[in-house]
Amino acid sequence: MVSSPATGGFPAVSERTEAKKTGGTRVVKSERIPLGSTLIPVRFGDQVITSLLFNHDANPVHHKPEHAVQWMLGLFASNGAAVEGGLTSAGPEERTYTLGSLLLQRQDVVVMPGAIMGSLCFERFIKPEELTVSVTTTFTYPLLVPTKGEVEVKVEAWEIRIDSPQADQPGEPRHILIEAEGPSLQGPPVKLLKIEAVVYPAGTNPEVLYEKIVSREFERVGQLSKEGPELPSISHPAAISNEDRRRYATITGIDRPITPMAWQAKIPRVLTEIIDHFPVNDAYTARVKEYYTGRDDEAERRRAIDRYVDKEIKYRHTSAERKQARVDELAGLSQRLYARQHTVFDPRRFINDGPATIPAAPFHLDLHLYDVRLRRGVHRFYTGARIKDQPVFMGEALVSSQPLVTRELANFMCEINYSLETLRHFEYRNRREG
Repeated sequence: MVSSPATGGFPAVSERTEAKKTGGTRVVKSERIPLGSTLIPVRFGDQVITSLLFNHDANPVHHKPEHAVQWMLGLFASNGAAVEGGLTSAGPEERTYTLGSLLLQRQDVVVMPGAIMGSLCFERFIKPEELTVSVTTTFTYPLLVPTKGEVEVKVEAWEIRIDSPQADQPGEPRHILIEAEGPSLQGPPVKLLKIEAVVYPAGTNPEVLYEKIVSREFERVGQLSKEGPELPSISHPAAISNEDRRRYATITGIDRPITPMAWQAKIPRVLTEIIDHFPVNDAYTARVKEYYTGRDDEAERRRAIDRYVDKEIKYRHTSAERKQARVDELAGLSQRLYARQHTVFDPRRFINDGPATIPAAPFHLDLHLYDVRLRRGVHRFYTGARIKDQPVFMGEALVSSQPLVTRELANFMCEINYSLETLRHFEYRNRREG
């Protein structure tokens, strides 16, 4: 569904590698050293609802089954969607019909928030006294959680040992790789996410770490906040209160001081808010209008939506007078997917009693949309947090955002006896006599 994450100036840690340079051969090798694995039960009540309270996340797919099913159907029908098993080479039509039919058989599910899923994994393998410099999380498949019962997520972690570390490192970093797998619609487990983290042992001088590593990354990532000044941006006041800490401990199952991942888990709330600003931003809407005007595939998508609305009229879910308004409404629905997050942290803020570890310390989350590629549905954001004017972290977020009701999804809804609005069976409504 998404490409491999960019890790900025940090070395990629996910695979065994060998690199050679001619003219004085230099060989760099790395290998995975298992750190352990665990099974995490995920329940609708314990983690999903509590995570909503922590994030104040307005995304209904996390707490309303009909919206979760609608969202997943849109995902199956989109280009570049994650696939399962034998559907690797399947097109959107085949994916939608195959997985959509399976999904409708188990409708009482919600989607686990991806950032919280990452926190569940990270907090089990990274000690709070270690200094986290960077975390890159790639979300590859949403976790479906039944509103009654639970699902088990298998989490595995490795340390990547590099034989020839960079000479200017202020100590020996630990490169941690964490992967999580969960059940798919078709049965076999699928990868839910991958986390790549660079951490330094407790006792490493945070000032030296900042000067040699973090400062240059802040300089690089900070430039993104200046790109595309006409696109939407937001600065949002926030805090991690004692109540937030309690909820976060409930989510992760671990009661510990405020960690970098607790800060990062606050980002989706502000992402949701800034995305809501898209329709009222002139620069963004102009790009969208220019992209879709005159496209044959967009005309075909609208014709498919028109056929589906005819079905809603037949079952009296809307009126013929509202047909065009209903087509426009469905055509304007968007499918958003929080796909990747790369964050660089200032370790000086997370030492014992550091400013980022004090409960209820006020801070600002700064987000700025700096790049839009509508052909792929890709939206790239600068993300940052600061206490007063002192940065706590800077990073990049990638969000996939494209039309929810694709041609394939509209055609699928025309074939089955379900309403897209509620994903319940269409039923004739009796006319009132007299």
